[in-house]
Amino acid sequence: MQQPSFSRTIDRARRTMCAVAVLMSLATFPAANAQTTVAPSSPSTVPATAPPTAPATGKTFALVSAVGDQFQMVRQKEQVGSHLENFTRQSLTVPDQALNHAVLRGLDRAVAAEYPDSNRVFLAVRADMAIQAALPQDREALTMKRVLDLMETNPARKDWDQIIVVIPKWLMAERQGMGSKLAGIGIYVQPLGPLMESAFDDGLMPDEAETTDRESTRSRRFVAPFFYVQVTTLDAKTMKVIKSESRYDFRKIVNKESAALDVMAAFTPDELAAHVERFVETSALKAVTNQSSSVEIGNVRTLPTPPPAESNK
Repeated sequence: MQQPSFSRTIDRARRTMCAVAVLMSLATFPAANAQTTVAPSSPSTVPATAPPTAPATGKTFALVSAVGDQFQMVRQKEQVGSHLENFTRQSLTVPDQALNHAVLRGLDRAVAAEYPDSNRVFLAVRADMAIQAALPQDREALTMKRVLDLMETNPARKDWDQIIVVIPKWLMAERQGMGSKLAGIGIYVQPLGPLMESAFDDGLMPDEAETTDRESTRSRRFVAPFFYVQVTTLDAKTMKVIKSESRYDFRKIVNKESAALDVMAAFTPDELAAHVERFVETSALKAVTNQSSSVEIGNVRTLPTPPPAESNK
């Protein structure tokens, strides 16, 4: 059996990403039990609507997703030279704010769990062509500046307590077996190397992964949805940063029941789309509830000067 051609791989990747877009756009937003309100927005933001609910009595959180509309597909390829990158990359524009809405669903679940009486305002920031045309390493700062400008001029901010912002995070280096130069939301495909543990005979440690049944396994070949973002919580009144965290979440999955030579062909586009949709929502939830490496920024306070130590005589 021949390996899939590059053109067939690209075509299948596009079908997979289209399936992701369709599935995400069909998902209900926001959660049915959320207490929500819709704030006035600029042309750059899209407020999410919700069925009328009883007014909330707790804090008001503005949940802002600015992950954009670009879904990345990054695939490992054979190394042909030390000066050439061993990855292929492509992006697909996902319509209807589907990526932002998936993130907002996760944020909604996280805040609702911690603050059940809270009022949540949902804002999806439209993609900006000028920012997308900038260097990848510059997009994070440009996106955050744009979000801050939008929030500072939003008259509804006076009624909010906190603003939680999610923007794409770009990482130059490879990390924990994932490809380099990843950002935002996408899928990384590693098709090279043995799939079964019995084939590891070169002494190299394979990656930890999961089967489709969520059982732990090890494999050098896998498909990994990823969620690389910066999550920042702001005080809505002062716009001061309360905390900020870089998230590099991924889930490596394999289908050992499939006889396909290509690890990505072991999944149908709909199956991969379902994995991505659930993964993004869960990762957004964990970004708020499981901030294990957050950078806490608090008020600066002056410590009293300790008394001078007595000298030994």
